[in-house]
Amino acid sequence: MADREDEIMATLAHSISLVYTQLVDVCQALPVPVRMPIDQHIPANDAIPAIQRVAELAKDQPMGDAQEQQLFSGCIHLLAAVDLYALCATRYEETRAEGVGANLLHADASLRPLMVWLLTNTG
Repeated sequence: MADREDEIMATLAHSISLVYTQLVDVCQALPVPVRMPIDQHIPANDAIPAIQRVAELAKDQPMGDAQEQQLFSGCIHLLAAVDLYALCATRYEETRAEGVGANLLHADASLRPLMVWLLTNTG
């Protein structure tokens, strides 16, 4: 990979980590908290099933439909970003890298207002 591609991949990996941390925080603030794997480095083999489980549990949380959709959307966009990142790591394509970034933006746009709602309405 070229230096620029390496930099982009490193930035995307860091961004995935930040959004995952955001999801961990949201999960801890849910009306029925969900524990997520947390460590300095979480292997995708552990994170992906945990994110999928949270997406499935979204409908079981005692909160409104909008909040359920935000949690589900945050999860599926994060999963899509991880999948595209893995494809990009195998064979770098700029459109895949852009797809990772776009999915992370969508995940953040779902999780951020959900966290505000949780902090305001639960606890």
